[in-house]
Amino acid sequence: MRRARCVSSQGLLLVEAVLSAVVIAVGLAFISRGLASHLRAIRMVEEQQILLSLAHGTLLALEAELASGRPAPTELAGTFEAPYAAYRWQAAVAAREDVADADGNPLASEVTVTVERREPAASLRLGTVWPREWTP
Repeated sequence: MRRARCVSSQGLLLVEAVLSAVVIAVGLAFISRGLASHLRAIRMVEEQQILLSLAHGTLLALEAELASGRPAPTELAGTFEAPYAAYRWQAAVAAREDVADADGNPLASEVTVTVERREPAASLRLGTVWPREWTP
């Protein structure tokens, strides 16, 4: 009788060990899925930060050129040097009709710089308002 009781307690220990292993495996599966999701989110944030930095730098370079007294650039598109050769930028200028003088002539223009990368596709648009005399 004593032996039967010992066998059943050993069987119970085996069931507990199997259940513990299953719980640990399921927990690890959820943790790895969560980690993969967080890594994708971090990559997306890094990509957006690169796009924002390139757009801001392009806008500042254009502003510095115009503020120095040079004429407005005629080419409103371009590419970047390595390590950002996969990115390109494009600028668009539109008159702001809501900011006008007494005769109705626009005093400012809205400038939008778009930076994009084709593979994998990503883009960001950054806008600002410039005085009308800065725009082409």
